[in-house]
Amino acid sequence: MLENLKVTFLIVFPFLAYMTLGFFFKRIGAVTDEFAGQINRFLANVLLPVNIFNSLYNKDLTTAFRNPAALYSAAGTLLLTFLLMKLVPLWEKDPAKQSSMVHCGFRSNSMLFALPIANGIFGYEVPEIVIVLVTVVLINNIEAVPLMEYYRNRTPAWAERREKSSFSVKGMLLGWLKTPLLMGLVAGVLWSLLRIPMPAPGAGVISGLSGTVIPLAFMVLGARLDFGHLKANRRNVLLTVLIKLVAAPALFLIWPIAAGWSQEGIVAVLAGFGAPSAVIAYAMAEYYECDADMAGEIISLSSALSMITIFLWIFGMKQFGLIS
Repeated sequence: MLENLKVTFLIVFPFLAYMTLGFFFKRIGAVTDEFAGQINRFLANVLLPVNIFNSLYNKDLTTAFRNPAALYSAAGTLLLTFLLMKLVPLWEKDPAKQSSMVHCGFRSNSMLFALPIANGIFGYEVPEIVIVLVTVVLINNIEAVPLMEYYRNRTPAWAERREKSSFSVKGMLLGWLKTPLLMGLVAGVLWSLLRIPMPAPGAGVISGLSGTVIPLAFMVLGARLDFGHLKANRRNVLLTVLIKLVAAPALFLIWPIAAGWSQEGIVAVLAGFGAPSAVIAYAMAEYYECDADMAGEIISLSSALSMITIFLWIFGMKQFGLIS
C-alpha cells in the first residue's frame, strides 16, 4: 500500500505544485488577472491546439480508432449531458444557472488535465487514451453551442430580445469549424492518416511548444482560483463538482471494470470523465449571458479538489490491481 501511495503521489505532485505556484504568484502580485486571462487565451487558441496536434500527427491511429473506449466515452458524454439536463432542474429553476451547471458538469479539461495524468501513470503517451480524450473534446465542442443557445433562449432577459435576433445554423457550423481545438484535432488526425512526413526542425518546434503547455496551463489554473461567490452558489457548485469528480467517473467506470477492459482502457475512461470542468465553460457562460460567476466557481473548486479525487481514484485502482 505504501508503494502505491508513493507512486500515486509522484504522479499527481507536479500538477499540484504548478497550481500552487500559480496561486502563490497571483497572491504576491507577480501575475495579474489580466495577464492570466491573456495566457489562458493563448493556451486555448495556440498552445493547446498544437499540443493536440503533437499528440496525434506521429501516431499510428488505425488501431486506436477501433478501441471501444472511444465510442463508449462518446456515448457516455452524451448520456451524461442528457442526465444533467433532466436532474439539474430538480434543484435549480433559473435557466442561466442551469446552463452553467450542465455545461460544467459534462465538459472536462481533458487534454489539459487528463492527458498528462494518464501519461504520468504509464510513463509514456498511449495512443488509445489520446483518441478517447480527443473524442471527448470533439463531442464537447459539438454539443456545447446548441446547449448554450437552448438555455440562453429560456432566460427571461433573452426572451424579451428574441424577436431581434435569430439562431443561425450556418453561423453555428462556422463557429465549430473555427474552434482552435477542433482545428488542431482534425489536422493531427489527417496528418497521421495521410502519413505526411514531418521535417526534424518542424517536429522539434512542435514538441517544444507542447512542452510548455502543462506547467503554464496549471499555473494559470492556480492563479485563477477564485471562490468569491461560493457562498451565494454553494449548493449548486458543490452538487455539480460532486457529480463531475465522483459520480460521473464512478458511473462510467462500472462497465469497463466489469467487462475486464485493459488498464489503458480503464484509465482512458477515468481521464475522460474524472477531469475537472473545462476553463472554456466560463468564457461561454459570459458570451451566452448565463451565470458566468457560478461557472467560474465550479471550475475553480473542481480544479482544486480534482487533485484529491484523481489521487484517490489512481490509488484505489492500484490497490485493486486495475492498473499496475
